[in-house]
Amino acid sequence: MRYKTLFLLYLSLLTLLIFSSWSHAGSQTRGTEITSEEMTYTGTQNLVVFTGEVYVLRSDFELWSDKLYVYLKTGDNLDPAAADAGSDDNIEKIVAEGGVRIKGDGGREGRSELLTYYPDTEIVRLEKGPILIEDRNTVEGEIIILNLKENTSQVLGGDEKRVRVLFYSDENE
Repeated sequence: MRYKTLFLLYLSLLTLLIFSSWSHAGSQTRGTEITSEEMTYTGTQNLVVFTGEVYVLRSDFELWSDKLYVYLKTGDNLDPAAADAGSDDNIEKIVAEGGVRIKGDGGREGRSELLTYYPDTEIVRLEKGPILIEDRNTVEGEIIILNLKENTSQVLGGDEKRVRVLFYSDENE
């Protein structure tokens, strides 16, 4: 029972610490730096696409992917005050695709082939081989959904992959 409680606490902390930085877009002091081989803005789609060895650096996390799509809000969904202030409030969603890796403080990281973040709901969805890692401990499944606002996580299994957790305590190392 003690190990189950410790594991649940560990899982909650792991998911929160890896991805909570996405929900604090306005709180970073350094800002966000994105480097890539190419960037394309398509005004008719309100879409910014970064391609080729994409690297995102913020004070609270780093992200690597092959492509990064930033979908901007349109029409009635726009917040003019946010646009003037350079805020992330006018972002509908962010999609990282291909070799996605996100690394937070303390060496915690997440990996998948597809990561989607919805700023309005603070939902992060990892698909296509998602795994959360801290030291030797891992959590994986077919889909991992993190609700940063509610501090909850859900790991779903499916036809392709069942939920799998590897947890090491001091006694079995």
